Amino acid sequence: MPFTLIFSPKQNRILGALATNDYARLQNDLELVHLNLGQVLYESGTPLGYVYFPISCIVSLIFTTRKGATAELAITGNDGLVGIPLVLGGDTTTHRFTVQSSGAAYRIKAETVRWELEQGGELQHLALRYIQALMTQMAQSIVCNRHHPVDQQVCRWLLLSLDLIPGNQLNMTQELIANMLGVRREAVTEAAGKLQTAGLIEYSRGRIKVLDRPALEARACECYATVKTEYERIFQIASDPRSPHRPRPNPASLRQRAETRLAQSTTPEPQSVWDKAQLLHELQVHQIELEMHNEELRHAYEESDNLRERYADIYNFAPIGYFTLDPLGVIMELNLAGAVLLGIKGSEKSRYRFATFIQPSYLAAFNRFIEEVQHTKKKSRCETLLSASTHRPEVSVRIEAVPDEAGGECRMVVIDTSAYVQD
Repeated sequence: MPFTLIFSPKQNRILGALATNDYARLQNDLELVHLNLGQVLYESGTPLGYVYFPISCIVSLIFTTRKGATAELAITGNDGLVGIPLVLGGDTTTHRFTVQSSGAAYRIKAETVRWELEQGGELQHLALRYIQALMTQMAQSIVCNRHHPVDQQVCRWLLLSLDLIPGNQLNMTQELIANMLGVRREAVTEAAGKLQTAGLIEYSRGRIKVLDRPALEARACECYATVKTEYERIFQIASDPRSPHRPRPNPASLRQRAETRLAQSTTPEPQSVWDKAQLLHELQVHQIELEMHNEELRHAYEESDNLRERYADIYNFAPIGYFTLDPLGVIMELNLAGAVLLGIKGSEKSRYRFATFIQPSYLAAFNRFIEEVQHTKKKSRCETLLSASTHRPEVSVRIEAVPDEAGGECRMVVIDTSAYVQD
């Protein structure tokens, strides 16, 4: 069976979670590659030429001391991507990325990924969530290496590695495991021997086969469960279906997509000299038309950006609070006046449900009000009271709410009426 038929980009968790339109923009730029054991994808300080999406391989993020000692900080497999500095706005890395277990991956040029990330779409959201989970893995590894015995470290490492590849077998030596954990090889040999004697694994000539995974998980410390839970939580977070603007085509890959579409077309080739001359004339006219359309499109983008910035200023600096709630009442969006009214940071809005700021005696009425708005899909109004906080007393507010067209959001205007009540 051809190599390309065995694997699909969708086998990578990030690529598989992309919406159809987002995935289609990247599909033609993805290149299937086979990564060999020990292959170095990036050295410390080198520019990132590609971003890798592992399918059946595992890549280690390794720190190397001046004396040559190494320690693994984290591992990446089909759960994420290799190239996190690019996601965070960098062009180089301070660590080495080495293939720990050989296998397949899809790679894409860094400039293409950078363009897609700048659009602020689904790829950026998924990549940032993955980085959050990766940071949890790195932090937990530090805790584990400092406070837990080598036996439990080996169990954690084996389980995390197995989660990233199909099957129950790892092809790696005890020396490699020792280098990854930053411990002596003798300690790993002793730990592996205990696991093999207990019937949990089978080790032979660089191959480790897990025979009893539940028992292996029972022997592992809490670090494995903490990391696994965080990964599952991050990928279960529902994506915000709204986008700040429609994703724009990437000019870096526009020519390649056009070539692909031309190859798929069935337009007959010209036969006579007149046909060729006529075709050349038509192509020249179309070229000028395209240049004119591109110029108009560029101006339209500039006007759109200016209008978006103007709207954002009006929204953010309006004297009354604007809020957008999801179906569970969690704050999705708010402007500056809304943040001041609740006494929260705009960057932390998704941590709060609006109902938690309602004075308890008014809470039942407020919840009925929100349910009515979502059920009737009509604009409605209510008067309620916000609980006192550390920076202000109780506040009387008038809320005007309306659901969005799809009924998945509730948009509210919240007006402080305390001054009117006092008068």
